[in-house]
Amino acid sequence: MNYAELDKPLYHGSDTSFTAIDLSKSASKKDFGSGFYTTNDSLQAEKFALMKAKRTRSSQGYVEVFHLHNYENLNIKKFDKSDEEWFDFILCNRGYDSLSTVCGEHSFDIVIGPVANDAVGLVLNQFIAGLFGEPSTSEAKETAIRLLLTQKLHNQVFFGTEKAAERLRFSEVYDVCFK
Repeated sequence: MNYAELDKPLYHGSDTSFTAIDLSKSASKKDFGSGFYTTNDSLQAEKFALMKAKRTRSSQGYVEVFHLHNYENLNIKKFDKSDEEWFDFILCNRGYDSLSTVCGEHSFDIVIGPVANDAVGLVLNQFIAGLFGEPSTSEAKETAIRLLLTQKLHNQVFFGTEKAAERLRFSEVYDVCFK
């Protein structure tokens, strides 16, 4: 199968500059699990770099650019849209196992799909609090997804295994400063 997202440059926003990926530094309870997150949208990576820099009181952020070489024989999952399967997958990876129908540690090397940004976090919190009905129901999930569709959800490309991460080739890094 052809994945156009994997044939384009992949951007990672950070508050530090680096050239090598260390999956052991990955945070848990993220959208697609613990791993290395990239995007095809350089502006999204720049915003994330500045957000991380602000949190750590750094004066600037960095965007690392990578290219993936050869994704043959990798276990890849792609979400084409924000739907109930995508939402359940995020619920599971963020630690809400009882609300998801797809839980269990996934074995994907790469996951591609919409990013759950800060606005998504707000909708997710309202969903979990039961503001859309009983969270385990399809109706509550559909309401949350409908609210998410009003957001501009950029893509994210997740690398969850060493097998996948070692195929990324560092290309360049550039600074992002506050205006």
